[in-house]
Amino acid sequence: MQTEQISQNQLILFIILFSFSTQVGFGASQLIYLSQYDSIIALCISGLAGIILAFFFIKLANRRPNEFYVNYGKEIFPIWIHIPFMVIFFVSFLQISALILREYEDFIVQTYLPRTPNWAVGLMFGLVVAVTARLGFENLFRIAQGLFYLCILANIGNLILIGRELQWNRLMAFITNHSGHGIFVGSYSIIPFFGEAIILLFIFPYLSQKHKTLKSIILGTIFSVLFIGVNIIWLILLFGPNLTSHLTYPMLEMIRYVRIADFIQNLDHLIISIWATTVFIKITVFFTTAVQILTHLLRLKDYRPLTFSLAAVMVALSVSMASGSAEVTSFYTQSWATFSYFLQGIPILYLLIDTVKQSKKSK
Repeated sequence: MQTEQISQNQLILFIILFSFSTQVGFGASQLIYLSQYDSIIALCISGLAGIILAFFFIKLANRRPNEFYVNYGKEIFPIWIHIPFMVIFFVSFLQISALILREYEDFIVQTYLPRTPNWAVGLMFGLVVAVTARLGFENLFRIAQGLFYLCILANIGNLILIGRELQWNRLMAFITNHSGHGIFVGSYSIIPFFGEAIILLFIFPYLSQKHKTLKSIILGTIFSVLFIGVNIIWLILLFGPNLTSHLTYPMLEMIRYVRIADFIQNLDHLIISIWATTVFIKITVFFTTAVQILTHLLRLKDYRPLTFSLAAVMVALSVSMASGSAEVTSFYTQSWATFSYFLQGIPILYLLIDTVKQSKKSK
């Protein structure tokens, strides 16, 4: 299997899109609901925690940089422990891709296609994900690299055009209004999103210049926090924390404030189409990682025959996992963060055991 195809520059741009896509589109109202004016502090703490988690993931991957985690993990843990852990990763990544797909389905149905069933949107999107997954990680990261500039330019343009509508007198509240509880609960719920850098363990052999990976993660996380933070500030200055936290898709409402002359009433269709592509990138990365984990577990030479069947499973999961968007939101607020901490703690356990084994060998 050919490896070392993804450059560090592509990794930086991908990390920014990866964090920006769902956190701005689906997670902004939840963060503001939990932390109010402390959302920026919670975001910065979460970014720092994400970098610390990435440090441990990269440290473990660097022990065997050209081997896949699914394969070398049995050298650290007995195979009867390692295999169940890998099955948990496979199911979790497939579930994450289905969760994000479900959020996208609800968004499209509620906003643009109210009479369209969720399964129809999921089927079309799932087909595109399956086809793209067959192209491999290299082409997926190239797509993200090309999309990055378009997405960021669209977002910056939107922020500039909406500037005259902002209530700048609310800026003082970011300095005066603080709550320890708000910072804690906001950070607790957002850290797992930055901890999604765990996918580095599964794509590490594909990276070139592996010694620069931690630096790339730090730069990518800093710019992610910057772009997400500016959008959070703009939302609070425009709507206030209370209204923003009760809007299902606050970014869509902010985009609709933009007016350019009389012949363009709003730009939401254009900007949403660009943002939707970033969501597609994130779903595809999680889905492709799940496919490759199963491929290694089954000791297959080619992962592509599995893509369409697993895409069907992903779409079925997305449609059946909840009765409505409120139930999906409830799952994220009540259960998702705790489960993610367990999932992201597994590689740290591998690193700890591997370190103990190496120290015994050296003695």
